[in-house]
Amino acid sequence: MPAGRAAALVFLFAALCAAVVVPLAAAAALAQAPYPDRTVRIIVPHPAGGSTDVVTRIVAERMQAIWGKPVVLENVVGAAGMTATTQGAKAAADGYTMTAIVGTTTTLLANLKSRIPYDPMKDFAPLVLFGTFPNVLVVRRELGVKSMQELIALLRASPGKHTYASTGYGSSTHIAAEWFKLETGTDILHVPFTGSAAALPALLGGHVDMMFDVVATIWPQVRDGNLVALGVGSPQRLAFAPDVPAIAETLPGFDVSSWIGLALPAGTPSDIVKRSSDVILEAVQDPVVIERMKAIGAVADVKGPREFRAFMQADYDKWRRVIQANGIHVE
Repeated sequence: MPAGRAAALVFLFAALCAAVVVPLAAAAALAQAPYPDRTVRIIVPHPAGGSTDVVTRIVAERMQAIWGKPVVLENVVGAAGMTATTQGAKAAADGYTMTAIVGTTTTLLANLKSRIPYDPMKDFAPLVLFGTFPNVLVVRRELGVKSMQELIALLRASPGKHTYASTGYGSSTHIAAEWFKLETGTDILHVPFTGSAAALPALLGGHVDMMFDVVATIWPQVRDGNLVALGVGSPQRLAFAPDVPAIAETLPGFDVSSWIGLALPAGTPSDIVKRSSDVILEAVQDPVVIERMKAIGAVADVKGPREFRAFMQADYDKWRRVIQANGIHVE
């Protein structure tokens, strides 16, 4: 082979190797780049001071301490949480915008409405589920029932004569009660309110008979003897209330709990997803974080990315069955 041609082939081979090696080296360098190297934002779909906000702040404070970089919360309200969740779904997939996702804005609304501006099962990369807020079924004391069995017997004996409050049509408290009606074969009149702050006084005043609501909201009234707790919506009894049975002990499979976790937009690089989830997992397993969550009625229920996605899918499928069976729809 002529020397000139051989030299040309060697040069071409070297150029091809460089074309492959340089991008690989750049990708490797990018993968090892510091993360985060600036402020991480968490979009919260509820106002400051609510349980979603408080729990997220507890976790974010610990994340910030671990990372040594600012982690700030941005409360975005509107459209039942869809405004914030839409922003989170459409944010840049670079790891610097997380979203606090909850059942209401994802698995529930996606089944209640014919159209929402995001797909909760496709538009997010779930990171960590870190807390649940079990619902509690409570009745007014004057109703005179002290167990689930007594309540069901009373309702079956007097169809259409008793009432339940909810925090609004299409809310989780509304759907929970409709599921209860479906499972027990009872007829209870729905009285919707604009939130717990309006519904609770009506229940305490004897204007309605019963209500589902989260532990954090309802438990002080139970503890003070103003309301009677007949069952909790978690699959098992709660550690701080061992005498209150799980509703599932009477109605197998009945599981009504609000939940909260963090997610990044779909398409976020896998190494960023892993590094983010690792830090969140470390944060939520800190004993101080667990105790602070417990103090506001949250139950630590930690699931990593894969388990969190499976949990969301199961929750979505559960609410689809319940909502379709009851013919509930919101526009």
